[in-house]
Amino acid sequence: MTDADLSLSSLYRELVRVAPRVYLPLLVLQWIALAANLAVGSLPQGPVRGATQALVPLVLDPVLTGTSLAYAHQALTGTGDRHFGAAFSRGVRTWPKLIATSILTVGAAMLPTAWLFYFAYRRFEAALLAGAAFWEVAVPFGAMIVLAVPGIYLGVRLFVTVPLHFVEEHGALSPLPRSWRLTEGHWWAAALAFMPLGLLVALLALPLSFALVGTPWAERLLPGNAAIAGIGPALRLVGPLGWTLYMLFCLRLIASGPAVRA
Repeated sequence: MTDADLSLSSLYRELVRVAPRVYLPLLVLQWIALAANLAVGSLPQGPVRGATQALVPLVLDPVLTGTSLAYAHQALTGTGDRHFGAAFSRGVRTWPKLIATSILTVGAAMLPTAWLFYFAYRRFEAALLAGAAFWEVAVPFGAMIVLAVPGIYLGVRLFVTVPLHFVEEHGALSPLPRSWRLTEGHWWAAALAFMPLGLLVALLALPLSFALVGTPWAERLLPGNAAIAGIGPALRLVGPLGWTLYMLFCLRLIASGPAVRA
């Protein structure tokens, strides 16, 4: 396996080839997640809504993520059971590991800057109320941006952690050092792999946002930011391609990287 196999042209040619087999099943999962979020958002304010908003992402999102990655893995490798039920079963079985690994991965990526976020936000809020000087806002926001750089670096180096659960046998911790070794020398390839899909999301979000303006759905889709509510449906429409590309990239990186250490 060569570095050329991680180029955008090679990855996206393979994505176009496999997309007809995976897009519709994975789109169903995306709309299940969207329907669940809309249902939670329609609940009246109170403890029930707060608890549901916390539980739905914790329970549903990892299962749907796991099912999407398992199904993409089946389609890309042509190995094992190829039906949707097998992918769902694997997603459910992998749920505890996905939770633990995701918390560790996101925590590592956010650690350099997350502690500043609350302080910076409060300074910005005070500035809007004319209660803070410019430097009181600029300093924490500047520090937050600077400290985001190591967080981005860590996030990309841990890029492969979640798909590893569907390609190799791992516990909650072992994918982290494995991902670190696999992404060595491939940081830019991993960082840029999703840029074309990100552009596609932006292109879809614009007309969808215009279509949703003034409708009750806009506020329900993105509370407090109804003007850009189209980004939610756009992400769902592109989501099947994103999960497939994620697994495709990681499969190629794993195949070209060092073997698992005993």
